[in-house]
Amino acid sequence: MDDKLATIRTISNRLARALSILVVLFVPGAIYTYLEPDNVLISAPMAAFAAGVIGGFVGLQRRLKRMSEEDLALLANSWVYVCLSPLVGGILAVVVYVLFVSGLLAGDLFPKFLPDDPPASGRPQGLAALFAIHGGPADYAKMLFWSFVAGFSERFATDIVSRFETSAAPEHQPK
Repeated sequence: MDDKLATIRTISNRLARALSILVVLFVPGAIYTYLEPDNVLISAPMAAFAAGVIGGFVGLQRRLKRMSEEDLALLANSWVYVCLSPLVGGILAVVVYVLFVSGLLAGDLFPKFLPDDPPASGRPQGLAALFAIHGGPADYAKMLFWSFVAGFSERFATDIVSRFETSAAPEHQPK
């Protein structure tokens, strides 16, 4: 049992270092966003990604005690595997964000975003439109919460995607 605890300690130290690096990178971005709120560099999708990554770190830390010896050894000996879960959490958080913006995931518990008023040059086209949305403070808070949950529990986000897959499947099946 002492070996398992030592391995968990090694992994926890790696998670703490990686999370510290993430915080060092995102704090200046948060300050910049506060000072320059109209800049798209630090946008809602980036904030969703960051919240998902942090959720991935927290979720991985909570799962460590239930992991097998083999999984722990893999995490203890590879930075890639330590960072993979948080990275997937960030990607899933962006997927959930896209579901919010599209209106496919809606309700009182979820944020509601609206398109920005078109600037003089016209409404952004293509993927840039994902950045040209706005909501109230409660909507952004809900987005950050659900983004964190998507990273924390990868199953949450994959279950949502599976529900869409299941509901769309009967339409595309041959008769």
